[in-house]
Amino acid sequence: MPARTDAAADWLAVRPTHAMAARFVDWAVDTEGSSRSSALIRIGLAMLFWSRWAGELLLYRDQSPAGLFLAANFFVATMLLFVGYHSRAAAVWTGAVGLAMYYYFGFQLGREPWTHHHAYLLAVAAFLIALTPCGRSYSLDRYLAVAHAERMGVPPPAERGNLWGLRLIVVQLSVLYFFAAFDKSSHAFLSGARIEQIFLWFYDGSDYPAGLALPATIVSFGVVGLEYGLAFGLPFRATRRYLVLPGLAFHAIIYLTLPVYTFSATMALLYLAYFDADAVDRVIARLQGIGSAGIAREEIS
Repeated sequence: MPARTDAAADWLAVRPTHAMAARFVDWAVDTEGSSRSSALIRIGLAMLFWSRWAGELLLYRDQSPAGLFLAANFFVATMLLFVGYHSRAAAVWTGAVGLAMYYYFGFQLGREPWTHHHAYLLAVAAFLIALTPCGRSYSLDRYLAVAHAERMGVPPPAERGNLWGLRLIVVQLSVLYFFAAFDKSSHAFLSGARIEQIFLWFYDGSDYPAGLALPATIVSFGVVGLEYGLAFGLPFRATRRYLVLPGLAFHAIIYLTLPVYTFSATMALLYLAYFDADAVDRVIARLQGIGSAGIAREEIS
């Protein structure tokens, strides 16, 4: 009898763990939702690729065979991604071009600043958006699918799909924030010395302004605390509502004050992955005047 009691107790102890694991799997890989937020990220990524590299890849810039080959792949892949034709394949193609630029042209051939983290993030984001229904909305793929349905006399396909690619983007951003904060969790940064160095390098030359040490230290602790908060708080709705605006403001500030290229814009775009895709869809519907404004009062935060 005691043995049976022990087994039952063990089973009851394990059951909450199984339930938690089941909920996580359902959130991570089994959730379906609107494809519109994925499509917006797809379009935004294509524009960010152009903003960062298009000027450097115009055909007259590098007329070597390797340069022309890279430029041709870059512009064809990103154009297909932007218009949404074979969208998921175009996303993989764009991501492969981005990684080639990062690893081969950047590290192997020494082309700077293609080795920077913002280049890697853009490439990885393109791969991850390929794991979403990014072509089912706002795309040539969607237009062709609707036209085909009309010819066949059937309803058009739903603008929905599995959202596990968005979950992976959330994980990627949280890992990025965590290690950014972890790398700064040292005396060199928390003392304010790194902030002072950045300020002197970009703004004040060799003249050390009086009173800089204390503000630099306060800013250093604030940056590290915010990045840890974003890493662990943004994935959860209860804390996300308090972190979205500080996170976006943080990226806006470093975009305006430091040469971070498209990094801040990429991060702001990928914040869409944190929000419930169906809630984003409802906000878009309200903005377009579709349906009743009294429906779906739920906030996307």
